[in-house]
Formats: sequence, structure tokens, C-alpha cells
Amino acid sequence: MPRLILVLHDLYSLRLDQAAQAALPRLPTLERWLAQGEAGAAPGGWREWLWRELGDARQPVAPPASIAGGAVVGAPADQPLWLATPAHLMAGLDTVRMHPAGLLALDLSEQTILATDFARVFAGSGYSLHATGRRELLLAGGAALAPASVVSHDPGKWLGKDPSSGFPSGHGATALRRLGAEMEMWLHDHPINRARAERGLLQANALWLWGGGAPLATGGAASAAPQTMAWADDLYMDGLARLRGLSMASGAQCWPSAPCDLLAVCELGARLNSHSLLALERDWVAPAFEQWRTGVVHSASLLAGDRVVTLRGWRWRGVVRRMRRSRPWWETLLQ
Repeated sequence: MPRLILVLHDLYSLRLDQAAQAALPRLPTLERWLAQGEAGAAPGGWREWLWRELGDARQPVAPPASIAGGAVVGAPADQPLWLATPAHLMAGLDTVRMHPAGLLALDLSEQTILATDFARVFAGSGYSLHATGRRELLLAGGAALAPASVVSHDPGKWLGKDPSSGFPSGHGATALRRLGAEMEMWLHDHPINRARAERGLLQANALWLWGGGAPLATGGAASAAPQTMAWADDLYMDGLARLRGLSMASGAQCWPSAPCDLLAVCELGARLNSHSLLALERDWVAPAFEQWRTGVVHSASLLAGDRVVTLRGWRWRGVVRRMRRSRPWWETLLQ
């Protein structure tokens, strides 16, 4: 039976005061989903959950950069790979915090300028930076560094927080942290940041390095999920689609008429606001819920952060679960 998976990419846990909560709109369909669904855990985050769900669960989980690297033209096949997320860090008198909207999406022209300038400034370092057109760039290099020995984290977990405990750690992380510090100095007052400041945009004063791994071998069977249609503007999903044989759709969501599994990864951007949240409810959550309610799909799983909430067969659901009282969505997904 067809199933549907909806990933709310940017809904990370946040500490919200009463004023911040009051500014958020209620999302009735999302709240019905959370009330009626079966809650579970996705301890490795949505990427690891998808890796297991769309392939052989017995396979070791591949690092995010290893998967994403397969979709980047020109990425070295013999060097460790790292995701490089543009971020905005705020320095206080004795603290550093990541801006609450500090995950930045640079356009392709900005990324290309950075990659070209990186090759000049860091010539001879053994590292290369690659533009992708997605939010994450790709860093390659550090041949003596074993990515498996380095602990790294999705930067979204540190929005509005002190990011120090999220930086690469573990045996062998010293070189990567040193490179990160050198890139912060390089990005300070960089021409693309001066241009962003003139446009009133946050400056990318850091590249957060994470998800490192060795490149995956190309070729082989990419047919684990040949009947899955996916919508995503995400580098990891580009690589996963290549490995798992997903059919990537472009443009606005339009569920196909033929039965097949459906997968959508929805990005809100780091700053939550009424416009983006209401658009998410209207364009993705409500249509997905309707697919399940009308029996087009047998199950519908919603992933946000390290949580998964799954709706199963409508006809056989108990009255008690359907009558559960909805509560504000942020109490479940953000806190």
C-alpha cells in the first residue's frame, strides 16, 4: 500500500517565551495529525530515519556528507567530505551564540564566489570548497583525518544557543576546528558579506562543518525505492535520490494520480513566521493529511527534529484516538 512521508526540515527544538508563542499561528491540520498519530522517536534525525526506511535497515548508516557528495559534480572521490552550512554567529563580551535565524541559504552565485575565493586563499591546504546551489556547500579534504573519529552535529540544533558544544569534537577534530576558525577570519568583511549587509541580510560569518564521511562508491543498484516520488530542495536528498532511485519532482507539489509512495522535505528557513508556517499548513500538511484521510495512502509519517508521528489506516482507527484533543503544535514539536 502507498505511504507518505512529510519532513518538516526546519522545525528544531526551541525555547519559546510567552510572547514568542503568542506570535505563532495555530495550525489546525498539523495539530490533528499530532493528536491522532502514533508518536515515535527518530534519534538520529530525519536523515538517518529516511536512510533506514527507504533502504535495507541492516546497512550501516552512511554519513550525511557521504550521501550528499554523490550529487555534487566535481567532488573528489578519494577525500573525506563534509557538509558546510553557512551560518551567522553573534559574539558578545564573553559568549558566542548562533542567531535564531542563523542558518543561511546563499544563492548559487554567492556560493560560486566563495568556492573560487576559497581555492585562492586556502591554496595548498589540501581542502576544496564546492558550490551546490542548495543550502549546504560541500568541503572536501583533510586526507589524514578519519571522519568516523570526529563527532559533529546538525547546526540547526544550536539555533539561538551557544554553539561551542556542537563544533567538531573527538580524536582528529583539531585540524577541522582550526580550519573552521580560519574560515571565520576569511569570511569577516568578505565582499559577499558586505553585499549582504547592504541588502539588510544576515552575513555568513561561519561555515559550520558537519556530517563528515568518505565518498560512497558510485554505480550499483539504485532501485531500492523506484516508485517513490520526492519533492525536496536539499543536498542530502539529492544524494539519497541518486542512491535509492527516487524520482525527484521539481516545482510546486502536485501529488501524482498513479499510486506510489510520496516523500516531501519542506524547508521553512531558520526564522519561523506566520507567513511561512501558514504556507506550510496550506501547501503541504493539509494536502498530505487529506491523502491519508481519504485512503489514497495507507500511512502518513511526519518527521520533525528527532520525532516521528505516523497516521495509520483510517478505517481501523479507534474512536478514542480520533477524539483526542488537539493542543498547540509547538508544544509537541518545538519544546
